[in-house]
Amino acid sequence: MLPIPIPPPRGRALFLAPLALFTMLGALAARATAQPTTTSAPGSDAAAGAPAVDLQARLPLDPKATLKTLPNGLRYYIHVNHEPRQRAELRLVINAGSILEQDDQQGLAHFVEHMAFNGTKHFKAQQLVDYLERAGMRFGPDINAYTSFDETVYMLTIPTDDQAVLAKAFQVLEDWARWLRFDPKEVHKERGVVIEEWRLRRGAGQRILDQQYPVLLHGSLYAKRLPIGQKDLLETFPREALVRFYRQWYRPELMAVIAVGDFDDAKVERWIREHFGRIPASRPPVQRPDHPVPGHDQTLFAIATDPEATSSRITVTLKRPAESHATVGDYRRDLIDNLYSGMFNARLGEILQKPDPPFLGAFTGSGSLVRGTESLSLSASAENNGLPRALTALLTEAARVQRHGFTASELERRKKSLLRGLEQRWQEREKTDSGVFADAYVDHFLEQDPAPGIEYRYALAQQIVPGIALEEVNALSRDWLGESSRVVMESGPQKEGVTVPVEDELRGIFTAAAAAEVEPYHDVVNEAALVAQPPPPATIVEEVAYDALGVTRWQLSNGVRVWLKPTDFQQDELLFSGLHPGGTSLAADDGLPSVELATTIVGAGGVGEFSAVELQKRLAGRSLRVSPFVTELTEGVQGGCSLADAQTCFELLYLCFTAPRRDPEAFASLKERLGAIVANRALDPNQAFSDTLAVTMAQHHPRVRPLSSETVATLDLDAALAFYKDRFADASGFSFALVGSFQLDQVRPLVLQWLGGLPALQRAETWRDTGIRPPTGVVRKTVLRGKEPKSQTQIVFTGPLEWKRENRYALQSLADVLQLRLREVLREDLSGTYSVSASAGTDRDPFPRYRVAVSFGCDPHRLDELSQEVFRVIERLQQEGVAAGDVTKVREEQRRDYETSLRSNGYWLAQLMYRDRYGLDPGEILTYADLVKGLDAATLQDAARRYLHADNYVQVSLRPQ
Repeated sequence: MLPIPIPPPRGRALFLAPLALFTMLGALAARATAQPTTTSAPGSDAAAGAPAVDLQARLPLDPKATLKTLPNGLRYYIHVNHEPRQRAELRLVINAGSILEQDDQQGLAHFVEHMAFNGTKHFKAQQLVDYLERAGMRFGPDINAYTSFDETVYMLTIPTDDQAVLAKAFQVLEDWARWLRFDPKEVHKERGVVIEEWRLRRGAGQRILDQQYPVLLHGSLYAKRLPIGQKDLLETFPREALVRFYRQWYRPELMAVIAVGDFDDAKVERWIREHFGRIPASRPPVQRPDHPVPGHDQTLFAIATDPEATSSRITVTLKRPAESHATVGDYRRDLIDNLYSGMFNARLGEILQKPDPPFLGAFTGSGSLVRGTESLSLSASAENNGLPRALTALLTEAARVQRHGFTASELERRKKSLLRGLEQRWQEREKTDSGVFADAYVDHFLEQDPAPGIEYRYALAQQIVPGIALEEVNALSRDWLGESSRVVMESGPQKEGVTVPVEDELRGIFTAAAAAEVEPYHDVVNEAALVAQPPPPATIVEEVAYDALGVTRWQLSNGVRVWLKPTDFQQDELLFSGLHPGGTSLAADDGLPSVELATTIVGAGGVGEFSAVELQKRLAGRSLRVSPFVTELTEGVQGGCSLADAQTCFELLYLCFTAPRRDPEAFASLKERLGAIVANRALDPNQAFSDTLAVTMAQHHPRVRPLSSETVATLDLDAALAFYKDRFADASGFSFALVGSFQLDQVRPLVLQWLGGLPALQRAETWRDTGIRPPTGVVRKTVLRGKEPKSQTQIVFTGPLEWKRENRYALQSLADVLQLRLREVLREDLSGTYSVSASAGTDRDPFPRYRVAVSFGCDPHRLDELSQEVFRVIERLQQEGVAAGDVTKVREEQRRDYETSLRSNGYWLAQLMYRDRYGLDPGEILTYADLVKGLDAATLQDAARRYLHADNYVQVSLRPQ
């Protein structure tokens, strides 16, 4: 089942975190503003007699969806959608979560969800998952569930080309709704799994939340009903308490069944009515109680420190009762809220680019906190001892908006971006994944969130957005200095030399901010052309068509090779990638940190005549991304765009090669922020574990060093810029791939001018072998860090590999089988872990090799036992072979994955670049199914014997101090 973090916000505003350096400590929330009852049509005004929008009209349900209610009160949604093909997304939604638990049931709403996979009327323990896996579904991606404060949702992704499997899926949903067994033996076994899930989330972040959430949810039962529950109760609760929750709240009037996918809707409706219509109606119907979060007159403060916290954070949250989102007027208010948040976040992002920024990252946003309560938040992370400065900066910007408002140019940019985003979703309306619709109907059922469909939303936004006045957006600025229902949450490292402000100091900051003079914001915009002098186009010197693949390859006169794959998988998507051998391997050991961070450092400066901030403004309303990168052995660029923005995207790609911009101020800001981020890095036990594993696998090679304050101090702008320019100075030898909804004639002029116009020095270059090698023999290391009673381990097998397709496939299939077996043994049989993973990777350069890694977390007292069990599982695979059922599962999962991958632009892009890099036949893309058909137990057993050697592995384990 899904991990259970603090439930995320059901945000309606668009959040723009300029630098994702931190996670939010509280949920975000919405705010109200008085609205007129009508608004003008786009491009006109009411005085000119333009038709008005009825703001009192209710937003309809998407007309493509069927919504009905059975006599017993259960509701169901059906929506035929053909993406992905031959797949259906099914949901069983229970309008009941941990908030409905009694004191002796804390954590049992979530425990019930776990028991749904451990025996029902029609499926004995493990039979349900076993059946679905044999049909090609993966536990986790395709078979899952989650429990939150207010709901429990079961999720299935089902193949629809097998009608028997699809029909059986509705039996599974019915069993979950009314026929859980709660076998005492299975309940006892699942205690261990759920406790391991509790253990997994323990750490500094959770300990801080344990202190802050009761303050944020002051006076509410929510503060005492975290879904994961209490460990001591999970260990001791009687089975009766579990069954009592299930029988009390799993009622048809609190349920919805959602089916979206590529299927016959009449059949699906018949199956739903057959399975769920026979559930008896409740007598009397259950009334779900409300548990409001009460307001408070004074500001509440939640100040927490922790010895393992790696950052200092401040969040100011204003709470209010949830508002309606059911009408056109509500939608208009939400659009205004979106504009406000987007502009405010853009200003915060601009501050980050200045020298000595007052915070490491900051944002504002709004959304749902818990059922019935919404909030508006300002949040920032700061360097050690920097919280007063960060809070002052947040309040100063809030005051700047409140007193002077936004500018007309800011609003126009934000309107462009908002409408462009909606337009893209509208253009992809026929290619929208079924899961998107299913999730929307979950929210529609649980919180009456409107689900009118993108056609309706986009058409309505086109009418509303142009008529939104600057004064309306500015009016949303709240009085952040007000006391009502305000919560200030603050946290930081418990570390010598680091202090966090106490309550009186925080109050003083609010008082000072209210009295301070604030200058208006000046919007500086660079309207110059991106490329002042376009390069002359190249010519195509060779064209090769791979008809079976629908792929064409062009060799350009400047030495650039381009693979092109037009598709109909999306309506408006062009993805691209470019690659060249070299990378950081060509740099000397001295100054390596500057080289490894070169693309980050150079990217902070912008391109051409545009700073990063100016570039963001210049590209407002356009849908594109261009990201240069450098790895150890390669340099390249990747990204994508809408076809309408392809010209601009290619211009930006050209500038990334030819005109990186030196910006000392942006570099100083970046360096300061990086230094502050890594200052507390060593406090995190998980980071110490990862760093130890990395340096151990590289045998402490000097080129493999964790980022530290010392290495950040050595960063040099000119060294980074010089290396970057050198790696992108010569495009000859670069290979590009373009995949998406284009025709060759559409992109030909763009390719010839902007890829063909890239500089070509005709240097003969490749990567350099720096001598990094994994250790041989058995290497075991233990990291003693952390307060929590939790351990983590990774066991890594490595060795040389004969570089053949069959070997690479066998190794990946072995990892798939190994994960199946380890989950069944370590989790299901021994109840020793919540999650175990097995993964495999191969590479040809700088030498052909493989890596198989097994990872899991557990109780420290069971680490040795479970580690030994891993090797026993491997030994059984080697000696006894692989069960026929496991071979079937792996084959079906791979076949199903391949079916959907073939209709993914990203899959084709990755495959074309991979085969170009290693000189492989691109035709093999279409023959993968032959490998899958040929997979057998003998192949897997042989792979286990060849690659999993008990005398050659590294094991690094984390244990508490």
